[in-house]
Amino acid sequence: MPPKKEERKPLEPMFPEIPLFYEYIDYSNEQMEQLNEYLNYFKPELSAMMKNNIFDNMEILCQTIGIARHPSFILPTQMIDLNDFDENTKFRNPEELDGDQVPQMIQINSIKIDLFTLRLLDYCAGVSGLTTIKMSNNGLTARQYQQIAAIINNPENKVKKLFIDWQQVNENFLQQVQQIEFLTLRSCQLTNQQIQTLTLNVQNLKCLDLYDNKLSKEALNLIGKMLGQNSLMEFLGLAKNGIQSFEDLQGITQSIGRFQMSQEEYDEYKTKEKERDAIIERNKKVKKKGTEELVPYLEPIQQIDNNWYVIKNSRLWLINLSMNQIDDQSRDAIEKFLLQTGENFQLVLMGNRFDDQKALQKTKKKFGKKLVL
Repeated sequence: MPPKKEERKPLEPMFPEIPLFYEYIDYSNEQMEQLNEYLNYFKPELSAMMKNNIFDNMEILCQTIGIARHPSFILPTQMIDLNDFDENTKFRNPEELDGDQVPQMIQINSIKIDLFTLRLLDYCAGVSGLTTIKMSNNGLTARQYQQIAAIINNPENKVKKLFIDWQQVNENFLQQVQQIEFLTLRSCQLTNQQIQTLTLNVQNLKCLDLYDNKLSKEALNLIGKMLGQNSLMEFLGLAKNGIQSFEDLQGITQSIGRFQMSQEEYDEYKTKEKERDAIIERNKKVKKKGTEELVPYLEPIQQIDNNWYVIKNSRLWLINLSMNQIDDQSRDAIEKFLLQTGENFQLVLMGNRFDDQKALQKTKKKFGKKLVL
């Protein structure tokens, strides 16, 4: 007779009683291993219980395991004003919500978050359709950053937008943000070393906000070097960083806008263009999807009169330099930069130290919507 199949254990809580209120617990590595074993063993049962809503799924997982839900995952009760009640209006069941109305973002503000909660978030983020995580003033530890890295690098998850604000940032974590497209690190006291680590690991980044980090000229140059290698950038936030002069941004501005090409540069570009087109043609003949060659990205070029120009970072449409220390001495450098940028580009300079308002308004009139004061 064939051996009997081992009967599965019934789905029971890890803990006998759910606490009435959430309390932060610093879980040990052993407890984390127990949680992982529990989630892996009961994956069939838990997967069948999941919905397409992060708040519902976190409630299901916490109740099943036997822990109190973190306050950030308790959806506020919607208040209904009976004076506005229309008897002809049918109240919709939350299960009937359209896909674009399902919450795709979670905010965790000014409260610590435990490792169990982060692990459960990783477990259900994908099926919940979560795309955005906002964390502010949480006092994150190295272990918590490690768990956040696991969330954003889990291939089953879809998190592409990450806000880490008002807290120290773990440098090892900055090595693991390659999948993120939208990243804010506001008021994080970033060092030159952290900026260097970050700029080497943002291949897919489209938006970067580094508000209030007191960035040095060296850090600004590192960002400029990143722009020279990453042509996906659309938004760069450098507000309130104590930038004294527009000249300090030369490492950045030389990687943005229209630049005349030499004959040698043009010939080299055309060679790369032929190589790229050959790859595209070869990929058309590939039968197995996913085995195509990587197509290199080439910045667009433009012919003006008899000269050719390369358009660097053509997707970048806004740089925010508000609340810095830039003054009237930088006006010529600002105008020179704006002349090399595209017509849809915007430079934000609100709250700087310009005294000559007449000259400033003259510059504003010259460039119109490209300059925001």
